[in-house]
Amino acid sequence: MADQEVQVSNPRKADLERLRSDLTKEVESLRKALKGPTEEIGADRVWVGKNARAWHRELEGRHKKLGEWVDRLLPVVDAAIRGEPDKVSSSEARAYHRGT
Repeated sequence: MADQEVQVSNPRKADLERLRSDLTKEVESLRKALKGPTEEIGADRVWVGKNARAWHRELEGRHKKLGEWVDRLLPVVDAAIRGEPDKVSSSEARAYHRGT
């Protein structure tokens, strides 16, 4: 038993939990990032004509994709958190902090 290392809190899991907390605060604003410009161009308030309609379709598509991507972020981070142990050896924690 003398060779067993001390177990410490998993720093990677802690970083993932901080990331999740930060993302939770930003998800709604990220989801709506292109909403304003999309609505303004689509309503013919800032630009009219054939090119404006093409830009509106493009922005509308990007707005939709951005929302879909943002909706996938938290589940991916949640899965990563679930995959991490609560405790790791002190050498694993040091290696993580060194980036190795």
